[in-house]
This record gives sequence, C-alpha cells and structure tokens, in this order.
Amino acid sequence: MLEIRRIIRRFVNELTGTKKIAFFLVIAVICIVAILIGVYTQYFYKYSETDPLMIGINIGSEKTAEELQLLEANFNSLFQNSLKINSENVNIVEKIEETKDLIYTGYKLENEDENYYSVNANIPLINIDSAKAQEINRQIKSDFYDKANNIMRQTDNYDVYNVTYVAYINGDILSVVIKSSLKEGNKSERVSIKTYNYSLTKDKILNLTDLIALKNETIENVQLKITNEIKTAYTNAKIIAAEYGNLYERDIEGEMYKVENATTFFLTDDGYIYVVYAYGNNDYTNEMDVVIF
Repeated sequence: MLEIRRIIRRFVNELTGTKKIAFFLVIAVICIVAILIGVYTQYFYKYSETDPLMIGINIGSEKTAEELQLLEANFNSLFQNSLKINSENVNIVEKIEETKDLIYTGYKLENEDENYYSVNANIPLINIDSAKAQEINRQIKSDFYDKANNIMRQTDNYDVYNVTYVAYINGDILSVVIKSSLKEGNKSERVSIKTYNYSLTKDKILNLTDLIALKNETIENVQLKITNEIKTAYTNAKIIAAEYGNLYERDIEGEMYKVENATTFFLTDDGYIYVVYAYGNNDYTNEMDVVIF
C-alpha cells in the first residue's frame, strides 16, 4: 500500500502546467458523473432495487426456497389474459393498432355444442409492426385459433378446449405464455404450455441462454437447479404413485432437461425466469414441472 502511494505521489508531482490542470479536471468530471449516476439510481431509476447495475431488465429480488416453491405452486393462477409491464421501452415500439395494447386478446371464441364440443379460448396477438412479431402471430393463430376451429368442426367426440394466456414486458423483453387444455372424448386431459420470447428493440426471437445472460446468471448454475428440481419431482412422483396409482414418469436423464434444449420458458415483469416442462405438449397428460430462478 505504501509503495502504491509513493507511485501516485510521484506521478502527481511530475505533472506540470496544463497537464496538471487537465488531470484534476478529469478527476473532477469522473466524480461528478459518479454522483449524478448515484442520484439518478437512487431517486429516478424505477428499477434500482432489482436492477442495480442498470443492465436493462428488472432482474428480480432474492427469494427463499419456500417463496420460490410457492410461486411454482401458484403457476396456474398466472393466466389472467393480461399484460404486465415493467419497462421504459414500450413507447419506442411501432404498433399496428394504436388504440390497443402491445398484447391483446386477438381471438375470443366461446362456443358450445351439447353433443360435440365446448370451446372457451382467449388467444393473444402481438400488436407490433415487425417481421418477427408477425411471425409469432402466425404461429399463435396456427397453434390455437385453427385448433379451436377444427374442434368445432369435428363430430367424433365430445371435446373440451380452453385457452388462456399471460404476457410480460420487462425492459427489452416481451414474453407471451399460452396455456391450453384439451379433453378429447374419453382420453386423459392434455395440458400444454407454449411460450414466445421476443426482443422489442432487436426484432429477435430469444432462447433461454439469452435470458440467462440478461439475468446475470450462469448456464452451469441454471443447469444444476433444473437437474436437482427434476430429480426431486421424479422422487415425489414415485412416492405418490406408490400410494395412489400411476403418474407420469419422467426420464430424468432425458436431453429435454438440458438448458440448450429448453423450448418453454419466459421472463416475468418482476424479474423471474420460469422454465416449464409441460409434458402435455407431447403426451396426453396434465403433468408439468416448473423451475424458477
């Protein structure tokens, strides 16, 4: 420490004339900028508590394991056909329809035939004039609107089909989450979850590693959390099955649990990333696992 002080003192003593003035001006400017950033963060930056580094998203406050488990247990309560915003970027986006929100219920189907079907579908659309946003809208229409219409045309079973959604904007990130449940005749209920994650400013569809980087997490830590939670879910399912009968059996060594293979995930307005394994996406089951960090 003494040696560092000597070096600094020697450096300052060697400064003369305009060099010395310039040096102290630079130091003064750095101090003033630091003070202004501190004041802005403390009093004006809306997300200072959960985005202290101002990286552009609300990254979420720390929660205990019990609090995260409660979020997981309340997963189904998220779907209120609504948009939640925690962002200063929404005003820069060019809308298609100015009078509507960036996410709105584009299709509302509520029809019933006592012999063949009951359909209650609230299907969202993205109100952004961009190529990628419209690509997502086409996927949503194909996956949910067309499915609902096919059900209302079939005459083979009595089918029950419900669709709900929730959407979030956090900083630059838009996440749309759609839940559907389908009961076809005597088959088991099938519950699926589909998500769409989009950068408002880059017109880009995002993967899970993009969100992990924004959250300032590491892939290794997230992978460990996913692996541990799926193993716990597998153990719990075995215990329940032994007591009450067969449940959906997870392949805990499956490639689907690798971070790079995740397809269903989203970022909430309060800064939490949900990774969802909805087994009804591929099978006739309503079983799912939710990992939150």
